[in-house]
Amino acid sequence: MKYAAIDVGTNTVLLLIAEIGNGFREILDVATITRLGEGLKATNRLSEAAMERTLATLQTYKDTAEKNQIQTILCVGTAALREAGNSDLFLSRAKEYLGFQVKVISARDEAYYTYLSVKHDLAGTEGGFLVIDIGGGSTEIIEGSHECFSGFVSLPAGSVKLTEMFIRHDPPLPDEIRLVREHVRLLLDVPFAKRGGLLVGTAGTVTTLASIALGVDEYDKGRIHGARLSLDTINGVIVKLAGMTVAERRVLPGMEKGREDILLQGIILLQEIMAYLGTAEVIVSANGVRYGLLYETLGQV
Repeated sequence: MKYAAIDVGTNTVLLLIAEIGNGFREILDVATITRLGEGLKATNRLSEAAMERTLATLQTYKDTAEKNQIQTILCVGTAALREAGNSDLFLSRAKEYLGFQVKVISARDEAYYTYLSVKHDLAGTEGGFLVIDIGGGSTEIIEGSHECFSGFVSLPAGSVKLTEMFIRHDPPLPDEIRLVREHVRLLLDVPFAKRGGLLVGTAGTVTTLASIALGVDEYDKGRIHGARLSLDTINGVIVKLAGMTVAERRVLPGMEKGREDILLQGIILLQEIMAYLGTAEVIVSANGVRYGLLYETLGQV
């Protein structure tokens, strides 16, 4: 049987199609930047243009699912849909136009699905692990092991939100970068910090960072997923991006189209969290909520 899982994020909408029979067989995994949360910090509302972009992408995903003879579509929404004052309008349009429900999940559920995904990624390893899931509007820091989901902290900061809050120049001024760092440090209060174990990073900020660091011209999940990035490597990419304009970043090998204006802020967020946790290396996961959603649905928890 085939299933589709869709994750509607603040910046990106992701689709996973998988076949379940003798195990879990991935058929398709795609991502589209729609910037649903664009302007949300200033207005507390989803803009008409952002909703239209996202609904159009969801229609494309529905068509793709139908072509693949999908029996079940599971669709969840995260930070932008949790926060926006007009989320109900988007959700009603999605139900009317697409015929399936977008379920807005809590920060805890988002963290749990990410945990399930990473637990499967780390099969064969021992001990506990931490996960950093950097979104456009929020960031989850998750603690778990192969035995249990232990806890999480959700920070009201992501690559889009930090950009809209602090970045006004291109390239950003040193003072703007300083403000990003100071804001992140004020938010960091993680009760399970510095307990050791593996650190895994998920979502587009981390995978795009890995693509740039590894010199991958076009996104290659086979090279990105499972890659290990040192703090020194991450620092080097930050220095490089901070001195480039958005136009220059756009043509940088490994840059995901549509992420060039927000990537730096997302990487700084990652760097600050790693420094806080006292961790010198992060393992890249190209999976995430959509995988955890299917693992739970299929009883593979």
